[in-house]
Amino acid sequence: MRIQVAIVSDQALPNLIPTLMKRPELVLLVVSESMAEKGKHLCNMLTAEGITAELSENAPDVGLNTIYAYAWKLAENLQTRFPDAEISLNATGGTKLMSLGMVEAFRAVAQEVIYTDTGHRRIEIFPPESPNSGAQPMSTPMTDVLDVKKYVTAQGFRYAGAKSDHADWQKVVHRRKGICKYLGTNARDLDGFFGTMNWLASNALDKKGEHVIAPDQTLPKAPAGVGLEALRQLNRMNIIAVESDNRSIHFPDVQRTKFIMGGWLEEYVWHVLHDNGAFDVRLGVEGHWLQGRGSLNEFDVLATKLNQLLYVECKTKHHYSGEDSALAYKTDSLGQDVRGLFGNSWLVTARDPTENLRDRAKQAKVELIGPEGLPHLKKRVLKWLDGEG
Repeated sequence: MRIQVAIVSDQALPNLIPTLMKRPELVLLVVSESMAEKGKHLCNMLTAEGITAELSENAPDVGLNTIYAYAWKLAENLQTRFPDAEISLNATGGTKLMSLGMVEAFRAVAQEVIYTDTGHRRIEIFPPESPNSGAQPMSTPMTDVLDVKKYVTAQGFRYAGAKSDHADWQKVVHRRKGICKYLGTNARDLDGFFGTMNWLASNALDKKGEHVIAPDQTLPKAPAGVGLEALRQLNRMNIIAVESDNRSIHFPDVQRTKFIMGGWLEEYVWHVLHDNGAFDVRLGVEGHWLQGRGSLNEFDVLATKLNQLLYVECKTKHHYSGEDSALAYKTDSLGQDVRGLFGNSWLVTARDPTENLRDRAKQAKVELIGPEGLPHLKKRVLKWLDGEG
């Protein structure tokens, strides 16, 4: 029997990742009073994964002698209950004193002590202390065990669903991949086209964006160059209907109208991540935070690779300096909440960012990818997938 002992702390991922990688028969979660709710949440997650989990509650988190006594007793009880078990200790969580105390108590009991180096996507393994073993510390690369749903659940987010979860959605989106990539790779030259089309699409919808009330709209003038080609591709894909004058446009329904208003950019990002090796990528993720935040939250695009999360906020509307601070703050705040200490937050925009937005994004440590970067999005995604941040 394989048993993993783990110390619960505010961050669930360092305990969850090695457990899902090794899948022991029993996980014993050491929980201090302040971490009681975190321990229950992690226990429920492991149970849902088919892994038996127990809580060792009221663990002391101050006073080294008290921690030692608790840890020694815990180690003895495990040996008594499971004399032939293979025991490992995950020493990543808890306070520093808790970790030191647990390592001291288990160094002669555990077959290995592990440390989850989430930032470098590795598990560090320390062999048991034995003068005759000759074993040396080693490390092993993480494997992909966290999809988007598991990752955000670990962060305390109740996953309600995503647009991309539905098979019908995926069929539609794969059919219009070409136009998404055309718009993305030509974004630098389509700024005026995006502005005009956003304005017409907005006029076609009611104020809540729930119904098409004025489907027939007219461009101020017929576009030329890449704008004309974009218009023709949108017509060929039946996203809009364009008359022979290249000015008269018909918006057929809400879904396709919202594609014009920005849905194409979310799909472009989704395609680049999906096509280049992300472990999991989802668009339009919705849900609620488990504690303290009751309103519905939505994330444009979330992706995981080797148990780190990428959050991408997508914008196609014109930027105004007065709104930029709120946009940068929103992206930073939501990103920190959903990804925790690791991963990345990107703000991807098809319109020219203002200097204020560039400054605010830099201050918030949110990576800003503007229209000049969209044609090269694949290169940036590949760097992230390779662990280069």
